[in-house]
This record gives sequence, structure tokens and C-alpha cells, in this order.
Amino acid sequence: MAEHEPGRLERRRTVRIKRSNLLNLQLDDIDRPAIKIAETQDEYEQSFRLVHETYLRMGYLKEPQPHGLLFSVYSLLPETVIFVAKSYLTVISTLTEIFDTEPFGLPMDTIYKPELDTLRAQGRRVVELSALVTPPKLRWRNLFMVLAQVMYQYSVYRGVDDLCIAVNPKHVSFYKNILLFEDFGPERHYPRVDAPAVALRVDMHHIAGRLKEVYDSNDLDTNLYLYFHRMTGLLPWDPEKTPVPVETAAAQTSRDVAPPLMNGRKAEIVRHFFDLSPSLWDELNPAQKDFFMTHYPRLQKITLFS
Repeated sequence: MAEHEPGRLERRRTVRIKRSNLLNLQLDDIDRPAIKIAETQDEYEQSFRLVHETYLRMGYLKEPQPHGLLFSVYSLLPETVIFVAKSYLTVISTLTEIFDTEPFGLPMDTIYKPELDTLRAQGRRVVELSALVTPPKLRWRNLFMVLAQVMYQYSVYRGVDDLCIAVNPKHVSFYKNILLFEDFGPERHYPRVDAPAVALRVDMHHIAGRLKEVYDSNDLDTNLYLYFHRMTGLLPWDPEKTPVPVETAAAQTSRDVAPPLMNGRKAEIVRHFFDLSPSLWDELNPAQKDFFMTHYPRLQKITLFS
């Protein structure tokens, strides 16, 4: 009996969460709340500072950075999107979505390259989710769910095939049991945060049907199927009602649409963070430097890096 107790407790916990107020967003006393894509240097800096403070507190960052920010070269790539929740001018939660590129790959390649390569070999558009941070005092407000919804809709718009993430083992049950991520890679040590990690994945072509199967029930207080799909019209294909699957016009035409800020202002932001951490630029190989120069032509006019 005792050997089955952990599994039974986990099932009970899952039911409690599915019946909880996970979608009860506590935003009433937040000053002019907003969910958006970071587009100013200040929003980038606030997001990176929030990640720095959180990772330092959790032990994922052993020594504080001199500038008090935590970012990588992936944070500055042209397709990377940083979603932020704000209370007027203050960033209070953040989530980063990194698109796969040939010169850089994804951060997870450090320990999960074989798994990611199996997706790439199929021509799939893969992204990695990272730097999901909400301060402890604000977690009860469920800001994560709002960021997740916006990220999901943006991923559909961009024609993403797979959402991948490397999470600490202690968070795996939430991602698998609640958000329906699937196993993608075994537990391995992640040098970047000096902690164990497990790779998880969402197949964007199947997640709607899975959410409907698990959540579309009057018995549950938390219905993530409604939250992610029915309210936006992004419903699974029903062969009895529609003869062939129909992509939205956005999904058909947006796979290669440039993300926001593909202009001189973004180049200035990118240059600012390379100036804060010159080693990021110095460690790039020639192909990676060419990639930045190609996508940010104005970099060459803002005093070229040494």
C-alpha cells in the first residue's frame, strides 16, 4: 500500500489544481495592468533584472552579475520574444520565447541536442520557453496563465510546431499534469543553472485535442481548453463539421513574418546589452556575428564592435 502512496497523492494534487482558481486572475488592485511584448530598453532591463533576482534567490545563479541583469545572446536574437506583465510602468512577470536558428540553435541544445535534432530533421519549427519568472509575493495572482495564453496565441500565429522547455524535476508534474506537456528528454544536469533538468514538449498540432479531452468538462473549475481555445476560435478540427482542417489566415502567412522591433531601435537595444556584457559578442563565431549584422544592419552604424 505504501509504495502506491506517492502516486495517489500526486493524483489528488492534480485534481485539486484542476479544480482550483488557476484562471481566477487577481488583477483588480494592479495599477493599469498590461500584458505585452517587451519593446523598450527599460522593459528589457526590468525583465532581465527580475530573472537575475529570482535565479540568484533560487540558487540557479551562483554569483550576482555586476549589472544586476541576467540575459544571454539568445535574449537578443531577432525572433526572440519577451512577454511581460506590467503594473503601469513596472514589469512584474516575464516569459521568454526563443525561436530556433541555424547559427545559434536553442539553449537546450547544451544537453538535449539529439532530441531537438529529431524535430529539426522533420522540418518542424521549434521554440524554447525560458526565463519564466513571477516574484513569490505575486504568484497567487496567476500572472503566469495570462503570459501563457498570449505566448500560445503568438505561437499559433507564428506557425510554431513544438514548444520545448527544460524544467527542474520538481516542476515536472505541474507542466505534465496541468499544462499537458509530454516527456521529451530524460533528466540531465544543466550546467547553465547548475541544477538537474527534464526536457518537456508540447506538440502544437495535438495539444488542442488533448486539452479538450482532459478539461472540457463541467466537473472542473479550471478549464484550460476554454481558456486557450474556445475563447479565441482556435478549436481542434472536427471532421464531422468541417471536411478539411482549416488554418487561420494568420497561421498560413505568418511563419516567416518578422517579429516586432525589427528596426533601428531594436539594434540600439541589442547594442546596449552587448556593451553591458562584451564577452557575449567576443564569444560569437563569425557566422553568428554575420547573423546579427544581417538582421540588425544599423549595428554597423552604431559603432561596430571590436
